[in-house]
Amino acid sequence: MSTVRRIVGGGCLVVLASGVAVRPAESAADPGACFIDRGLTDAIALCHNGDGSSVLEVECLGISALSTPGGPILGQYPGVGSAPSVAGQPMRASCWTSSTMGITTRAFVAPAVSS
Repeated sequence: MSTVRRIVGGGCLVVLASGVAVRPAESAADPGACFIDRGLTDAIALCHNGDGSSVLEVECLGISALSTPGGPILGQYPGVGSAPSVAGQPMRASCWTSSTMGITTRAFVAPAVSS
């Protein structure tokens, strides 16, 4: 029984190790050591580590008149994200625009998507 456990355990380790080895390289560009300060209608962030660009994104709760032929909608909507920034540059995202009015429910930093 002990030999079977060792074989199964060794097989699990091989599977886990191969999963780490084929991990995509883009995760190296993830922002690190980020400070996020969420306000009532916006958020600011500053990341101290990471390669490449990152963006600050917010989720909002309020009134949105974006693409609504029937009028404004009350509920959740994505806010306006920040411009892509490198480590050391501040970022700002908002839930308050000319067609939306809301409060910030969530703020997070993510790697910028390259076009």
